[in-house]
Amino acid sequence: MISNQEQKGRLVEKCHMCKGESLAPILDLGHQPHSDHFPTKEQLNEHEERYPLRLVSCGDCGLLQIDYLVNPKILYQTDYLYQSAATTTTGNKHFKDMAHEVCTAHDILKGSLAVDIGSNVGALLHSFKEEGMRVLGVDPADVAKQAILNGIPTILDFFSTRIAKEIVEEHGKAHVITGTNAFAHLHEIDDAVLGMKTLLADDGVIAVEAPYVVDLIKELQYDTIYHQHVGYLSVKPMAAYFKRFGLELFGIKKSDYFGGSMRYYIGHEGKHVVSDDVSRYIEEESAFGLYSLPRLQKFADDVEQHRRDLTELLLKLKKEGKSIVAISAPAKGNTLLNYCNIDKTILNFITEKNQLKVGRFTPGTFIPIYDDARLLAEKPDYALLLAWNFATEIMKNMEAFKKGGGKFIIPIPHPKII
Repeated sequence: MISNQEQKGRLVEKCHMCKGESLAPILDLGHQPHSDHFPTKEQLNEHEERYPLRLVSCGDCGLLQIDYLVNPKILYQTDYLYQSAATTTTGNKHFKDMAHEVCTAHDILKGSLAVDIGSNVGALLHSFKEEGMRVLGVDPADVAKQAILNGIPTILDFFSTRIAKEIVEEHGKAHVITGTNAFAHLHEIDDAVLGMKTLLADDGVIAVEAPYVVDLIKELQYDTIYHQHVGYLSVKPMAAYFKRFGLELFGIKKSDYFGGSMRYYIGHEGKHVVSDDVSRYIEEESAFGLYSLPRLQKFADDVEQHRRDLTELLLKLKKEGKSIVAISAPAKGNTLLNYCNIDKTILNFITEKNQLKVGRFTPGTFIPIYDDARLLAEKPDYALLLAWNFATEIMKNMEAFKKGGGKFIIPIPHPKII
């Protein structure tokens, strides 16, 4: 029988990838609510569950991960409102460029099958479809139903070896398998990778993309740490992990997307020429100190200092009688708000483009969320950009706010006013 505690989540005592037991504590962000569960007004009086949010480092393979896994059914099948890049021009362009690059750089024939794991509303698959590919999504969340309505066939389930076999039987093998900001979310990762190997055509390509942990450390992007993100990826542990399954990390590509992302290209062992970039990045990661506990401890110390700096700035502005709101309500913003204890006594409200979140409240801090139009109607003095990774696009869209005398606060890596 499964205990009530196990239904909520479980403590992890081994590395998510190599299964090593040498996990060193790095950063404790406290007990935090599910960052993508935005309560309704009626739910504000209900008990809100909180879970440990701690970053640890594997002394064997070097993977950074969290050490408490919330039940994925809670994370993805209970009122999950996240909508990939569909709400940003930047995100849609990134997906369009990615689909084109994958197809052209790897000579993928039109009509080949592309499967996206964690496909959400189907934004990436829409771009593959435009490249002439057959497409199929796999995603357990309700928002994936929107992809089906948009003409993107989607299996509403968690990706697994079982699902992979069913796809092969019905659609044949895939020449492209993608996982953008989804691979690091996988709880049963071994089974999922075995599924990828089963599904992948002999000369096919797996393209995994995720925020790059070196940028997370260097740029103090600690708000990227939340319960959906199980692992924080880098080249060294990724190369070792796929090798265990007879797969090979043969290429990588760095981009500025999401504040710094890495795309990992994987194929069956020996089927692709391995780029020198793989070994070069592993050397650079070691030289940076990514696998060094003193460097990681400095990161933790810098995070604590950042909390002091940001809260002191906001409290100073409030004492001066200034009004402050926030723009955008991403999951990462909720890590920041809860860790820094920024609630509705500091922020009057938050505005959001995603209409699924409008009318809701932020988890843990219970700040009301309104449509973006509210910003221009009420004209506050300052707006905190929680989706700082899309700051350029947001500030351009909100140019009228600045022309009216408003100022933006960008919190990461160091609080600054624009």
